[in-house]
Amino acid sequence: MSPDQIYSVLGISATILSISAFIPYVRSILKNETKPSGASWWTWSLLAVIAVVSSRAAGAPWQVLLLPTWLCFSQLGVAILSIKKGDNNWDSLNKFCVFLAFVGIGLWYLTGQPIIALVFSIVADLSASIPNFRHTFTNPEQENRLGWTLGFGSAVLEIFTIQNWSIAESGWAIYFFINMSIVLFLVWRPKFKNN
Repeated sequence: MSPDQIYSVLGISATILSISAFIPYVRSILKNETKPSGASWWTWSLLAVIAVVSSRAAGAPWQVLLLPTWLCFSQLGVAILSIKKGDNNWDSLNKFCVFLAFVGIGLWYLTGQPIIALVFSIVADLSASIPNFRHTFTNPEQENRLGWTLGFGSAVLEIFTIQNWSIAESGWAIYFFINMSIVLFLVWRPKFKNN
């Protein structure tokens, strides 16, 4: 198998694992076991689009873009579910994240540098994750462990799709791995404390 084929298999595998992560997550939302933060999921879906478009414009290959492209749709789906089944508190932090995303888009337009939009989307995404970190820390029982664990697995596979460690190709993947590591720890923290 050639290196390009290996990267392709890893990119496809990361996406399939992420798809499988959303199945138990969505099921737990529909059963009212999980209450997604609507503000975070709406913000993440916007930022995923920016990350994909700016990474592609900066030259990232399709293998690296497959997972975040899927996340554009899946995060939008969870955002839509959050209207009836989630917590829809748009606090100032979430509004600031959306503002940062639009600043990144504006700077990309003015400078012609898609990396600027990518960096701003990563910073905004991290900011949008803070309410989710806070919620998961205080209410880990309201999150689906299986879904987040499978999502972490997709982040690990995504790291292995990186061929060139440039910001365009690896920036989002590294950030996603760090973000998913934090959530994984927070979701499993009560189990660690009980042992």
